[in-house]
Amino acid sequence: MDLYITIGLNMLSSISILFLLAIGLFIIFGLMGIVNLAHGEFVMLGAFTAVVAGKAGLNPWLSLILAPIVLGIFSMIVEKFLIRHLYGKIMESILATVGFSIILIKVTEWLFGKGYQPINAPVNSTISLMGADYPLYRILIILISILIGVLILIIERKTNIGFTIRAVIENPSLASTLGVNVNKVYQLTFIFGGAMAGFAGALIAPLVSVYPAMGFNYVIDGFLAVLLGGAGIVGLVGSTALLGGSNSFISYLLDPIWGSIAVVVITIITMRLRHANE
Repeated sequence: MDLYITIGLNMLSSISILFLLAIGLFIIFGLMGIVNLAHGEFVMLGAFTAVVAGKAGLNPWLSLILAPIVLGIFSMIVEKFLIRHLYGKIMESILATVGFSIILIKVTEWLFGKGYQPINAPVNSTISLMGADYPLYRILIILISILIGVLILIIERKTNIGFTIRAVIENPSLASTLGVNVNKVYQLTFIFGGAMAGFAGALIAPLVSVYPAMGFNYVIDGFLAVLLGGAGIVGLVGSTALLGGSNSFISYLLDPIWGSIAVVVITIITMRLRHANE
């Protein structure tokens, strides 16, 4: 029984981490039509913000505040000088953000080296759930992801900000004629998406290997979840549950490599079935 509980919690943890990694990418792609393939490097920068905060002797929890602030400011600069010129240009955004991601990796390697950077979790204790001992920090990640998902759903469905964003998604030209500053909405969206990437990076940093090239796998997994989930936060929750849960379960049964392969295969099959039914 303890084993099944642990497997279930591992699946929930994997789902939560994938959701946090994908949410910023989902917001940017869904609203702006920008394929930000540097999103993984934004996650990486969030993780390195946590590393720097730890080396400076700051409280580990403080990095969860610093990382989104740092990445939010960084995203504002990137949006102004790069992303603003790529609105609605999917191929151009792919090429530009791939090149930008390489630059970010090389600069980070120059500053910190290519090696792994250690970082301690804010809490290292375990908690007993129905007889199974499980890391408290992973439980907190699950709860945080649920809270963020609920807050974004409320903002999307119940606030003027959400109505404005949905109007811009549906018809930016019409929204503009109604007085909505579309470019401002795009700018704030990219800043928020970048801040969420930074938060996710700082949150998962104690659980993963932090190094300059760590972002590649995260942007691939996140983009697959966004493609599979379609429009709406509920769709993203479903896609991350399917892909994150499958990855965790198959990795346990076989090997992490097979878990990654399963994610790609499930995405292809699901999208194929979806298009066949349309």
